Amino acid sequence: MNPTELSKKKKNSPAVAIQRFVLLKKEFNNDLFCFYEGKDGPYYYNRIINHFGDNHHPITCGNKKAVLKVYEYLKINYSNSNTSFFVDKDYDEQQNQSNLYETPCYSIENFYTSVKVLKAVLKNEFLLSETDKEYKDVIELFVQNKNDFHSSITLLNSWYAAAKQIAQAKGTSVNASLDEKPPKEFIIIKIGKIQSDYDFSKIIEKYPNSIEVTEAEVQTKMSEFNTKDKSQIFRGKYELDFMYNFLKFIIEDANNSKDLIKTKTSFNIDKARILSQLSQYAETPDCLVEYINSKNSYTQHPV
Repeated sequence: MNPTELSKKKKNSPAVAIQRFVLLKKEFNNDLFCFYEGKDGPYYYNRIINHFGDNHHPITCGNKKAVLKVYEYLKINYSNSNTSFFVDKDYDEQQNQSNLYETPCYSIENFYTSVKVLKAVLKNEFLLSETDKEYKDVIELFVQNKNDFHSSITLLNSWYAAAKQIAQAKGTSVNASLDEKPPKEFIIIKIGKIQSDYDFSKIIEKYPNSIEVTEAEVQTKMSEFNTKDKSQIFRGKYELDFMYNFLKFIIEDANNSKDLIKTKTSFNIDKARILSQLSQYAETPDCLVEYINSKNSYTQHPV
C-alpha cells in the first residue's frame, strides 16, 4: 500500500497505522516508532524528542482499542523493531503488558489539570511570582472551584466507572457515548459558582441505552472515589474542560475586570489546541520517564 492508497483508507485505523509503520521502517529501520491514541501525540512528542530528537516517528492509531490491535500485530510480526505504545488507563482493567505504557491516571488530560500546572502557567504566561497577591488569589480560587466541580461531577464519574466495570465483567460495552464536557443540563461550569442539577435517575434518562447499573453500585463507587485524588481518577476530558474554563476566566479577568490579575495578558487558550498549547507545562510522571529511557538502550528490543 503506497502513501496515496493510505490516504484513501479510514484515517487512524489499525490497518493504516500498521502500513505507515511498514513504510517508515523501510527508510528508518533503527528509529523509534511511537503509537498513540487520538490526540495524545503533542503530549508525548515533546517528551520523547528530548531523548530521540528526529529519530522517532509518531503514528496515531485512533482510539485505545486500535493501539492495542497494532500492539498485538507488531508483537507477533515485528518483534525486533524499536516500538513504543501509549494508552490511557481510563476505567479499564490494567493492561500489564510489556512495552506498553499506560497512564497512572485516567488519561493524559489529567496531566494538564493540577495546581502545579496552573502555577507554571501563572509564572510563565501571566508573569506572576509566588509572592504576588494575584498569584495566591488565583490559586485559592482554583482550588475552591476545583473542589466544587469535583463535588458536582462525582456522581457522573461514579456511574460511568461502575458501568465500565460491569461491562468489562460481561465482555460487552457501556453503550453510552460521553462528550468532551459534562452535559450542560447536569453541570454548568461558571467560575465562582459551579452549578449542578441532576441525580441517578437523570443519568439513566440521559443514557437510556446504556448497560444496566444499580444506584447501589454507583454509591459504592462514589465511596471509593471519595477516598482518592479525584484530579487523577476522574474522566480526563471533564477535568480538562474545567481547566479550560478556568483559564478563560482569568484571561478575561486580566484583560477586562482585573478583579484578580491587574496586568493585561496576551496569553490565550484555544480549546481545540489546548493539549499542544499547554504541553510544556503538563506533568510528566516518573513512570513515563522510565519508559522512554528504556528505549535509549535499544539493540534488539522486543515489542
